[in-house]
Amino acid sequence: MIYIQKKSEPDLLLKYRYQMNARFDDMDSDVKKQLRDSLLKEQGHLCAYCMKRINDTKDIKIEHLEARTPENELQYHNLLAVCRGGDGGSVRARSCDTKKENRPVFISPLNKSDMDRIYYNNSGEIHSSDTTKYTFEYQDSIGRHYTGITSPDQDICECLNLNYENGAPMIGRKTALRKFQKLLHPYKDKKSKRIFLEKMQRTYSENSEYLEPYVGILRWYVEKKLKQL
Repeated sequence: MIYIQKKSEPDLLLKYRYQMNARFDDMDSDVKKQLRDSLLKEQGHLCAYCMKRINDTKDIKIEHLEARTPENELQYHNLLAVCRGGDGGSVRARSCDTKKENRPVFISPLNKSDMDRIYYNNSGEIHSSDTTKYTFEYQDSIGRHYTGITSPDQDICECLNLNYENGAPMIGRKTALRKFQKLLHPYKDKKSKRIFLEKMQRTYSENSEYLEPYVGILRWYVEKKLKQL
């Protein structure tokens, strides 16, 4: 995950929200298209949770960060673009919103301080240094009731399932990291290595409509290597 700075909401969504009895599920196709385009642009065409590239409408789900209610279902600040999360595949490998369903999460890509606590390891795992305990309660899609105790770090691993070893998010991060390590390998001396790393630091930190997939782990690794020089 990386910090997502919300932009102005799309004009069509704003107009639609003020229509009588407007509901998310009844949204016109042109409104939904503009909404999808706006979310993807501000997220660099990456899933808000796992940072997988979202290419087209077949790959995207519109996620309600806080469980949907009549009051928040059309509020732009509560909407994110996420991937399909392995929908239709192995239950163990599902991730992101497909795994989360209605369960509340106590870590948000819209909260910069939450994202500043994110870190990784060389195996590709993503974690949060925030282990504060929270109580959660929710109903799933078929009405079963759940309660429990979690933390931001547990939400990453369990609720969003971003560290399952055979899951797409874990495999994607590991692949992106190994690819970058191969690019770095030819730079042997400190000077050339620093020049390359600083160049990549600028590249990965730039705001772009199309960010590098899994850019969070790449930013972390570049920072780590620069500190070691």
